[in-house]
Amino acid sequence: MKLSHCFLFFILFFSRLTAQDPDILYLTWKGDPATTMTVMWHTRDGNGPSLVQYQRPGNPQWLSQEGSFHRLKKSSVTIHQVELKNLEPDTEYAFRLEGGDIHRLRTMPDGLTRPIRAVVGGDAYFSKELYEKMNREVASKDPDFVIMAGDIAYTEGLSRALCTRYWKINRWEEFFLYWSRDMVTKDGRLIPILPVLGNHDVLEGFDDPHKSEVLFYQFFVFPKENIPYWVFSIGRDLSFYLLDSCHSYPINGAQTEWLEGALQERQDALYRIPVYHIAGYPSVTSYTHRGARDIRKFWVPLFEKYGVKISMEHDNHAFKRTFPIWQGRVDPKGVQYLGDGAWGVFPDGTHYHWYLAKVLETNCYWLLTINKDKLIAEAFDNTGELIDELEINP
Repeated sequence: MKLSHCFLFFILFFSRLTAQDPDILYLTWKGDPATTMTVMWHTRDGNGPSLVQYQRPGNPQWLSQEGSFHRLKKSSVTIHQVELKNLEPDTEYAFRLEGGDIHRLRTMPDGLTRPIRAVVGGDAYFSKELYEKMNREVASKDPDFVIMAGDIAYTEGLSRALCTRYWKINRWEEFFLYWSRDMVTKDGRLIPILPVLGNHDVLEGFDDPHKSEVLFYQFFVFPKENIPYWVFSIGRDLSFYLLDSCHSYPINGAQTEWLEGALQERQDALYRIPVYHIAGYPSVTSYTHRGARDIRKFWVPLFEKYGVKISMEHDNHAFKRTFPIWQGRVDPKGVQYLGDGAWGVFPDGTHYHWYLAKVLETNCYWLLTINKDKLIAEAFDNTGELIDELEINP
């Protein structure tokens, strides 16, 4: 009798363990943010299925959608992805993994029918303490989504040359573990992440994801597989141009040609906001850096041609706002460059340049509140202190 009771306890205990949600669960997009959401999670059993159940507001019925999963080579980490489609715009849904806890997600409106709150930052998981502190601060602002603009998990670069592939996988897993835990609003909504590629996310030089496995591309999804530059649009009035500042793909050539076409296609939008990693107008690094020169040579003329008002730059580990710049000079009709990538790194000392209106040696991120009448850009440090603010009219 005791043996049967012990056996029953074992079965119940094991069932509870297998029914628990994975520690890593996050949201992102590769399709229309008004009608889709991609749910991603990691397991270590190498098995499926990849199934998400979701519930329309006011309807007790649970719908289900199956996706796909892939296992990292020579690793126990399995990455699952399910894209939910045909959702209602600007609507909160309950969702769960099969047999798991209930979570919440929210789609975007199909235009600027309400203020959009977007957080933009970069250079994230370097210091665990700083990264976690900033995560909690950002989540407290209840943003619709976060654009994480490069150097996300700091797995590559000269200082990481001797680190093994297993160390790199574990480093990415730690980034997502803390993200999954921290980036949840007070009312339980998961905050989606949109990734932008940085130099510490891939090997030095161009790392072609079509020729070999690149971990960055294994953890995220894109409209075109392994192509990190694309347009994230909310209706016709707001477009973010998520760019690769010479990490997997060169700045010039095919990407610049694509960028001009994408800007031209949406030239009637109220707001067009480029986001990338390397700074064309840096606050810390060299003004003559090859990537910075190429951005000023090939992308900046397009920003000016198609009426970009602000552009988001990173990589420098400081706070930055430039004067409006037009054709290499300070001019009220020009573009302002905001940055400068200091989410979870130790801030660096800044340098004076003619184009810098304000710089600070501090951790920071930008919160953009966008509606049809105006865009308010606010910079906060990791204590929640407002350190800068500007207003942009369409």
